[in-house]
Amino acid sequence: MIPISKKGEQHKIADCLSSLDELIEAHGFKLEALKTYKKSLMQGLFPVEGERVPRLRFPEFRNEGEWEEEKAGDLFANRIENGIEGLPIYSVTTNDGMVRRSEIDRNFYDIEDPEGNKRACKHDIAYNMMRMWQGALGVAAEDCLVSPAYVILKPREDVCSEFYYYLLKTERYLLQLMSHSQGLTLDRLRLYYKDFAKISLPYPQLPEQRKIAATLSLLEKLIASEAQQLGVLKEHKKGLMQGLFPAGETDR
Repeated sequence: MIPISKKGEQHKIADCLSSLDELIEAHGFKLEALKTYKKSLMQGLFPVEGERVPRLRFPEFRNEGEWEEEKAGDLFANRIENGIEGLPIYSVTTNDGMVRRSEIDRNFYDIEDPEGNKRACKHDIAYNMMRMWQGALGVAAEDCLVSPAYVILKPREDVCSEFYYYLLKTERYLLQLMSHSQGLTLDRLRLYYKDFAKISLPYPQLPEQRKIAATLSLLEKLIASEAQQLGVLKEHKKGLMQGLFPAGETDR
């Protein structure tokens, strides 16, 4: 049996849900537009292959000349330090960078003993050797512990880790990370520090690094906020539909 309400009530419910669908669709379009803009902006803020000046440059840096190039091993040292008691444990994710282990909804089987993990210091970059070519890296927001399977990159004093985090997530450098990884098949690729250290990376002056990183970080926050709003709207619609329609016999 299908429950039937009066025509006026049907229209009222339909109009309410239709308006909510339009709002959800608008937020979905906005989210996709922000993601597309971020991708386009990253392509413009970093030089294309064979060039040393980005296509888009902030006005205060337009007279600074070309970006230099340095080996990754000169910009980042390999930090190898045992973990210490009392530090939070972080994991590296492909989409969200470094995330506290307690915030990830899945089981882990690696070492819980602090001394069995590696220590990463605030502003270090940690990457997963097996998935670096897929963008599995992040910047430590605080001193923390990470899996012993990760590589920890200690930045030089004139290096903004967040700048290189975004740079290494671009398609051009993901391909380089893949080409420097060791392994016969994709599921066996490993990027060891000694191979990462050989990669040539662009090196603008620190203020420009920080400006680019801050711009992309702000855009990421806008994307995260929009995604959160979209999720709330979808949950609201789900709850509203459950309340606007009678429960079935099996739900009573």
